[in-house]
Amino acid sequence: MTVVSKSSLNEVFRSHKDFETAINEILPFHKIFEHSNGCSDKTIHINAKIAREVSDKFDIYTPIVQKYLLEGIDKWIGDCKESKEIRGTWSLINNIIALPISKILVGEEAASYEDVVKSLGDLAFDLGPISAIPPILAFIHQKLHEFVITLPIRFGWNPISRHRKVIINRIKPVIEKRVKEKKILGKDYKPCNDMLECYINQPDFDHTNSENFLYYVDALLILTFGAIGTTSRTVTNGLYDMAGRPDCLNELYEEAMMIDKECNGSVTLPDIQKMKKLDSFIKESLRHSDDTLNLPHNVISESYTFANGYTIPKGRIVNLYVDDLLKSRDGFGDDAEEFKPFRFVNANSPATKVDRHYVVFGGGKHACPGRFFAINESKLILHKLILKYNIKTKSGKIENKIYIGPNTLPSWNALVFENRKE
Repeated sequence: MTVVSKSSLNEVFRSHKDFETAINEILPFHKIFEHSNGCSDKTIHINAKIAREVSDKFDIYTPIVQKYLLEGIDKWIGDCKESKEIRGTWSLINNIIALPISKILVGEEAASYEDVVKSLGDLAFDLGPISAIPPILAFIHQKLHEFVITLPIRFGWNPISRHRKVIINRIKPVIEKRVKEKKILGKDYKPCNDMLECYINQPDFDHTNSENFLYYVDALLILTFGAIGTTSRTVTNGLYDMAGRPDCLNELYEEAMMIDKECNGSVTLPDIQKMKKLDSFIKESLRHSDDTLNLPHNVISESYTFANGYTIPKGRIVNLYVDDLLKSRDGFGDDAEEFKPFRFVNANSPATKVDRHYVVFGGGKHACPGRFFAINESKLILHKLILKYNIKTKSGKIENKIYIGPNTLPSWNALVFENRKE
């Protein structure tokens, strides 16, 4: 394994003919999602296309997302007339986010079943023990890490097997119904606005072919892994970042109150776009996610020579020292190490904008296409939580993240929620 930083890191993003994502080498997706061969080129292409299509329709999805976020907030946090101490915040936020996302993933009919919402929500957490293993052994030999993390799978354990069964059981009747309606109605068929419909519309989709059907189920589960788990982590980190900074939370509350008054409580996409302070806060929170190494790539050309003269051979895993760029003075000034929540308010630099220093969502041709949806949803749930509750850390201090190897998890310490006084 080779670790690169700064200008060499950006070379990896730009040189898409020389590098490809190496997620299968760090996480054994090709063993776990065996029907799609993990994150194969085909799967990446299809899921990226679907993510772009869904992001472009966020204005259509906003009422659905808003409805089910509020339902989830009431269910898992509820009334806090008396201060309520909540532990396991990430799991709780994940449950809330799984409600609207499951509707967008598989449609409201399939997602009306609790086992579907639970499976889609639990998926990323069940993959957690594998993803938490740092790739230290890859420095000895890059196949050694893969060998160790795939040992449980070699003995028959697969963390997604039960989720796959649940999803197949619930979506198959829905697919059969839609395909039948499509044949009968022809041009009069009204497609559903969900990702399941996008998969059905793929030219080679055939639910009657077991191998083909299982391929698309695994592709859907891979998309779920990114759609729910990463968004809930972003929101949870954001909650801890604001809960430990009362002045910041007060400013965000003032902005939220102003927007809520303008839209009378019913948020639309233009309203989300007005949340300038919240957008800046989320970007700063993402910048301080504190992951050291991320976004592994593989050399696919015969060899690659960086601008600094360093050459690496074909097949070498290249891991990216992202925290070095995210905290660089060149990109963010002399105070780059500080957490300044409103750093980007007047910078014309939204949380979705990828540049050579802000590499949270990758870069170049393969920058995360779902980032627009993820940021809008993160803003919407944080907006609703800020309006409803005063949130603080139990300690009254800024909580540190938990380090596991080169990556971090949100704090496990309690947050305190209390109803805002009307």
